[in-house]
Order: sequence, then C-alpha cells, then structure tokens
Amino acid sequence: MLFSNKDLRRLILPLIVEQILAISVGMIDTMMISHEGDAAISGVSLVDMVNHLLITVLSAVSTGGAVIVSQYIGHRDRDAANRAAGQLITVTTLISVGIAALCLILCRPLLSLLFGAIEADVMESAVTYFRISALSYPFLAVYNSCAALFRSMGNSRISMIVSAGMNIANAIGNAWLIFGLDMGVAGAAYASLFSRAAAAVVMFVLLLPQSNQVYLRMQTVFRWEWPLVRKILYIACPSGIENGIFQLGRVLVVSIIAGFGTTQIAANAVANNLDAMVPRLQTQAGI
Repeated sequence: MLFSNKDLRRLILPLIVEQILAISVGMIDTMMISHEGDAAISGVSLVDMVNHLLITVLSAVSTGGAVIVSQYIGHRDRDAANRAAGQLITVTTLISVGIAALCLILCRPLLSLLFGAIEADVMESAVTYFRISALSYPFLAVYNSCAALFRSMGNSRISMIVSAGMNIANAIGNAWLIFGLDMGVAGAAYASLFSRAAAAVVMFVLLLPQSNQVYLRMQTVFRWEWPLVRKILYIACPSGIENGIFQLGRVLVVSIIAGFGTTQIAANAVANNLDAMVPRLQTQAGI
C-alpha cells in the first residue's frame, strides 16, 4: 500500500484545520466590524462573497499545479518538479494581478452589476472593502500555491501553522485598526491585507531551501515555460470553471437577498461564512 491510513491522516487533518482557519479570516472581519452597524457588516459580507468566488478560482489553479508537481515527484524527476513549482508561482501571480487590476478599475460598476441598487452607505462600505481586498489577491495566490506545493510533498502541517499565524495577525490587526484607530471597514480590510501578505512571504521563503523535496529557484519563477504552464492550466481550468460556477451561483443568490434590505444582508452574512467552508475544503482537497 502506497499510503497508510496514518499517512493520510497526517496529510488530511492539518488540511481541514487550515481551511477552517482560512475561512476564519473573513469571519473575523465580519465579527469585528459588526459593531460599526448593519451597513458596514453588509458591505463586508457582500464583498466576501465575491472574494470567495475569486479565491476559489485561484485555489483551483494552485491545485492544478500541485498535481503536475506531484506527478514529477512520483517520477523522481526533481528538476522538472522544481521547474513546475516555479511556473505555478508565475502563473498564479500573473492571473491574480490581472484579476486585482480589473477589480480595482471596475470596483463600483461590478458591485452595482452583482448587487443592484443597494443603499448608499452599504455601497460605500463595500467599495472601500473591495478595493483594499483586491490588493491581497496576489498574496493569496502565492500563499495558496506554496501551500499546494507543500501538500504535494506530503507536508500540510506547515501551511496549517502559517494559516494559524495569519489568523492571529488578522485578529490583532482588526482590534488595533477597527477599535484602536477607529478605521472601520478600511481597518478590517487592511488587517486582512497585511496578514495575507505576511503569510505569503513566509510560505515563499520556506520553499527556498534546497533541503525541501521541491524548492523554488528564482530563475524558474521568472522564466516562462509554456509546456509546463499548459499542463497546469489543462488541469486547473476545468476545476476552476466548475468551482467558480458553484460560487457564482451563491453570489447570484446573495444578489437577490441584497434587494431585501440592509438587515437581511447582515443576517445572511453569518450563515454564509460557515457555508463557504465546504467548497473550500473540496477545492483544496482536489475533490
């Protein structure tokens, strides 16, 4: 037997904890911004639905890259695995930067298209949170890619630990920026941005040592290799479309709820934070 039950538990249990922690970033933002009123919590929750959609797509690309890396590991071709790892970071970074740029440029029109004529104070909160959140997409892409690479090596414990640190940093940042500096929605968004950026940097640095089974070489990260990129996208695109359509359906449901008023949006936010956990677990596990 290639993997024993103990090996599978060692891989899967930290993964489950990590994804619970990843969802907790949005939950913490929603919880700690709730004292700012219904408009603030509604704006944050609406943007979080869009964030979940985009994060799901980026996670699917990371999973596709991890599959290719795992295949090379199985073939004992370390050089090809390292090159594929570098291309994964390159692809996800480019895609996430493009998505972030579009979100920054089309922020208000996109929110208006998805959620219609929501109240002005809710829209302002959503625009503020969305613009700052968009800056974190490249960092999330790097973090997800590095975490997927560690999982391809059979080590999901590292990403779990880093994710726990990210949540702690996010909670502390929220407390300081929201309550200490009274920055409101912007404070919650900046806390998430800084914690995600720190987590991405830590994960990237942890993949640099050559003692890893797969490690990053700067020359492979900044070099485009279309054959490897095509293999990654061949697996990632169908998965990303499938999971993206599911998340888009949830966004459309929330767009209907948005027409009911601010209170209904705020009430729906709590359930959605927990409901988002299952699709994230499925995407990261490759289901």
